[in-house]
Amino acid sequence: MKEVGYTTRWTAGASAWRLAVLLVLTCAALPCLGADKDSPLSLDDLREKAVAQVQTAARGDDPFLRANAIEAMQSMPERALPFAQLGLEDEHPAVRFTALVTIGKMRLRELGPAAGRMLDDPDDSVRAAAMFAARRCGEDVDISEMSTMLASFDPSLRSNVVMLLGMMGDQSALPMIQAHAKIPMPSHRVDELRQTIVRVQFAEAQVLLGDWDAVSPLRAAVFSQYGEVRVLAVTMLGRLRDTSIGAALVGIVRREDQPIELQLAAAEALSHIGKRATIKELLEGSGFVIQACGSDSPVLRAQAVITAGALERARGRVYRQLMPSDPPAIWRLFEDTRYIQALSRLLEDPHPQVRLSAAAAVLRALDRRDSARLLPGQAARSPG
Repeated sequence: MKEVGYTTRWTAGASAWRLAVLLVLTCAALPCLGADKDSPLSLDDLREKAVAQVQTAARGDDPFLRANAIEAMQSMPERALPFAQLGLEDEHPAVRFTALVTIGKMRLRELGPAAGRMLDDPDDSVRAAAMFAARRCGEDVDISEMSTMLASFDPSLRSNVVMLLGMMGDQSALPMIQAHAKIPMPSHRVDELRQTIVRVQFAEAQVLLGDWDAVSPLRAAVFSQYGEVRVLAVTMLGRLRDTSIGAALVGIVRREDQPIELQLAAAEALSHIGKRATIKELLEGSGFVIQACGSDSPVLRAQAVITAGALERARGRVYRQLMPSDPPAIWRLFEDTRYIQALSRLLEDPHPQVRLSAAAAVLRALDRRDSARLLPGQAARSPG
């Protein structure tokens, strides 16, 4: 999920939260995607294979996989609506929450009235998401209850609500967020790690609503004593396209003494904000991403495949900008299809979360709204 998925807000405890955040490759010599080198799997086939994996997760017994499946379909707007509609009827609040966030984020107006009917849901976070979704879809909704929720001593609810307000984009909510950010949570009920996470989430929401002074705490959090906070802050700064943190992120990627989880997050963030020279350096030095896919830990494999997908998307973006005058070595570097092949390989992973993360990464990397990319296995077209 990594981008930090909506379902992270539902986990309790540092280890569970970390598993969700890392969601949100000894495959260095991968075979072609098809049965043999002469019949590579087309990108359309790979996309459909990823969709099938998402559909399997959406019908599964694990509610968090069902929620992640809805989120994964945001890269395919034409298919997201039925997934979100089904999620509204789910028995688990995390699934209903994610469905409503997807409806609001994508402005699925056909489901706006259905979102409005969920304003009396028994779960506080689901009600907040219903306000968000209905408002974003043009429904006349009173969101004043979100102010009360924002002051809650429940860190999950507080995190959910501030995230929703940030995504809602209504700058009139900024003073309310700034005021509630100063309200501490009792230390006997919420540990310091969770309080720090909530403060970082408040800062992100403030930046999203135009208060760029709040980016300073996010930058500082990159160097937090808590590894989870560092990963979260790096992910947020990449999502916010904060180019001023680029040098620090490059330093993290280069240093072998940094935690692999942080290096993966930094590489993903740089894939969003980096220019051609940075992307070139990432592709040249991203062996750690390939290696992380072979980890014994499914959590690490799930994060690695998301990073690989982000690097593939960045590679494709730069590739489309290459000029005939660029050296053959540059063409070969940006024609390298190892990432998309790695994503295909991980669609067969034995762990269901890794398979779903791979599917989500494939759908983002092969977003139809981007121009066509190289087919895996097709001949290089570099000059000379």
